[in-house]
Amino acid sequence: MFNSQPNARAIFSGISLAVIAVLCTAGVLYVQADTEEHIQANRVRYEQELVNKMLPNAQKEATGKITYRCKLISDKLIGKNMRAYIAQDETGKVLGYISNYSTNRGYSNPLIMIGAVDSNMRISKIDFMVSKETPGIGDKLDRKKGTYLDMYDNLSIDDAKWDVKKFGGDFDYITGATVTSRAVALATHDFLKVMQKIDFESLKDCKPSN
Repeated sequence: MFNSQPNARAIFSGISLAVIAVLCTAGVLYVQADTEEHIQANRVRYEQELVNKMLPNAQKEATGKITYRCKLISDKLIGKNMRAYIAQDETGKVLGYISNYSTNRGYSNPLIMIGAVDSNMRISKIDFMVSKETPGIGDKLDRKKGTYLDMYDNLSIDDAKWDVKKFGGDFDYITGATVTSRAVALATHDFLKVMQKIDFESLKDCKPSN
């Protein structure tokens, strides 16, 4: 007589394994989503810290407290949905603009920077937002390691040849980190181009952060 018991056990085992696989997958996806949410929240907090430092001379021109209105920029020169800020004082006077900008010209991509221009479209300050450059080489450009980025302060788009000296430009580069040095020069040039042409008031507002 045919015994169906082994088949029943096989089916039960198969169902059990399928359920376990589904639960494991769900768990991994939940942890991944939760981790990405925390990473994004930390990035926004770090960005806010940088934003408050990007226009060091603005307070001299401001009447009262400076506020920042967040907008979203999408442009092929600097990336999609880059967070940008309009800096204003209590009278509504615009003191400058701040924006993230991204480039794939670095050694380890993407290289995401943040830059600020004053109301005359001169660079106030640039800094790194997200960098995966090689420790001890590409990260020598970081403000935590030195003053390399200071050479960009107070420049407008017409004040320099926007490349490193090795390629006929005006900017110094760090030996061993030529690719990153050049990526900063070229990306910052693109950043200035976008800052000049963008109508900030027409941009969408950022979504409120939790």
